[in-house]
This record gives sequence, structure tokens and C-alpha cells, in this order.
Amino acid sequence: MPAIEQEIRQDARIPSGYSVQELLASPLFATSLTEAASRLIGIYHEAPRAVRYTSDLRRWLVAQAALAFYFENRTGVSREDLTVTRLTEFGPLHEFASRNTIASYMAQMRQYKLFTERESRDKRLRPLVLSEAAEHLIRNWFDSHMASLDLLDGGERLAVSQADPRLLYYAHPPAARALIADPRWNDPPESVKTFTFTNLGSNVIHDLVARFPSGSTLSERCYVGELKPGTLAGHYHVSRTHIVRVLNRAKALGDIGWDGLQYGDNFWISARLIEDYRRWQAVKFEALSRSIHGACVRLYA
Repeated sequence: MPAIEQEIRQDARIPSGYSVQELLASPLFATSLTEAASRLIGIYHEAPRAVRYTSDLRRWLVAQAALAFYFENRTGVSREDLTVTRLTEFGPLHEFASRNTIASYMAQMRQYKLFTERESRDKRLRPLVLSEAAEHLIRNWFDSHMASLDLLDGGERLAVSQADPRLLYYAHPPAARALIADPRWNDPPESVKTFTFTNLGSNVIHDLVARFPSGSTLSERCYVGELKPGTLAGHYHVSRTHIVRVLNRAKALGDIGWDGLQYGDNFWISARLIEDYRRWQAVKFEALSRSIHGACVRLYA
């Protein structure tokens, strides 16, 4: 038995898996989400171009499918390499993108150096591998969620992940496949979709909801202080016009607004947006917590 496996068997328990209902019932879940949002924003600033590109939910789903195929091949769950052809033939993705669109997304991800081609004897296959920089990003994303789940129950998921890189490889694919197939995640409420189905992706909605103190009581209008589109645009490296367009759509839905002077002080977020965001994120945490439980059972039990 490898020394790392012996160490983890002795020091870490098999972590719990959670349902959406259990997560939403936890008094610590809102705090956990706020901390996760702050860490995800930090990951964005580490590699803004690549993260911004994949933060549109449709591109995120394609990227997660690619990662799942790659990790499944790496762990021996699948003998098939990750290829663009294989990805375009993955039926569940056709709910969100055509075959040509999936191929275009992957070509762009290669431009961003997220995936690179590996040499193959069969020149028709053109297998793809995850770049070192991209693996660093997905590992940071994964560990961010481990830390948030640990906050709920005092678990040791983050410590296990940092001690054993295999946990990402085994836990990611089941979670990714679950989320790709789950309409609670891939078809979020309109209040959430207003942000996530744009080039801003999830970055801005993470930012907005994280501004509301997690321990505060929700009201019809949850005030978070000042919000200026120009500042937000500079923070996320997009045009002010694009930010204003997205914010105006959310405002038309009644999910954000300003009391008094627009684009100044007294910015508020609706309780509906915060609750929809929390329920949507709970679906992701459910999938991750259950896949981590299963991976730990497989690796260490």
C-alpha cells in the first residue's frame, strides 16, 4: 500500500455526502457559499482570460465534460482518449450546443492553452491533454469547494485533496456528469441565467451575492452598498456597455436596483436572486459532496 494511502486511512474519515435539502437547511451554508465565491473570484484574477471564457455556463458544461473524459482516461475508468470528435458525440451536451459549437469551443480552449494535442500514431485521432496551467486552475477550483464543504462539518476533504492528487481525478467525473445531466444546474432560474448565459458568466453573480453578509436576514431588498458599472467592468475586464446591458436585464426582472441615483449608493439585490443562487449552487455542492464520498470510499475504504 502506498505511504500516502496509509497516511490518509489513518488520519481522514470518509466525508459525508449531502442532498440539496440538507445543504440549504445548514446554518453554515450561506457562509460557505460566500467564502467559495470569494475564492472563485480570486481564481478568476489568477487567469482572467481563460476563466472568463469558460464561465459562460454553456462553455462551462463543455469544459467539464472534456475534463471528465480526460480524468476517466487517466484513472483507467475509460480507455478512450479525449478527442474533439468524442466530445461532439456526447449526447447530453447537445441540449446546450451543437456539434459545430462544441468543436468551436474546444478550438478556442486550445487557443487559451487549456488543452493541447498529444502526439498519436493514428493522426486521425488527435487526442487532447490538459495543460499544466489548466490542471492548476481546476485543482484550485476543486480545492475551493473542498474547503467550503469542510466548513459545513469540520471535515478534512481539503487536506485529503492536497495530500493525494488522485482525489480530483476520481471525484471530478461523477460530479461533472451529474451536473451536465441535471436541469436544476444546467437550466438555472431566469434570475441566475441572466448572468450565467453571458460572457460575464458566473463571475458577476458570485461577486454580487458575496456582497450580502451571509449571516444577515433576507428581505425583499437586500442592500449591499455602492455598485458602479464602470468599477465592475474594470474589475472583470469587460466593457461598461456590456456590464450595463446585463445589469439592466436583471433590473427589469426586479432582481437588482438602486434607491435614488442609479449606479450609485444604495444598491440592492432581491431576496429571490439570492435564494435562487443558493439553491442553484446547492445542486453543485450536492454533486461534489457525493462524488467525493464515493471517490474516498474507492481510494481509502
